[in-house]
Amino acid sequence: MRLFPHVCFSCRKSFKKPMRALARLCPQCGGPMVMLSRKFSAPKMTDVDQWRKVEYLVSHGFRFQSIHEQPSGTLVQYPATLAAAKLFVERYTGQVG
Repeated sequence: MRLFPHVCFSCRKSFKKPMRALARLCPQCGGPMVMLSRKFSAPKMTDVDQWRKVEYLVSHGFRFQSIHEQPSGTLVQYPATLAAAKLFVERYTGQVG
């Protein structure tokens, strides 16, 4: 069984859970969790800036799936900062699916 990261932005935590159709709730606060790609690596709970960046990307449809530069097909790295994430969203929003 494959496990996927499910994140709670209120608690700033990630839990590995199997994929399922029903929404999952955070085991700590009971709030909604979002399932991300298996490629996602959660920042430390205390790294508020990184969690803000992750939440911004997720709110724009980026769930840490592979993004490729067009037309070369080169794999694009996810941004390191919130400022870079805003440019990233502008540039790659057409690849969100």
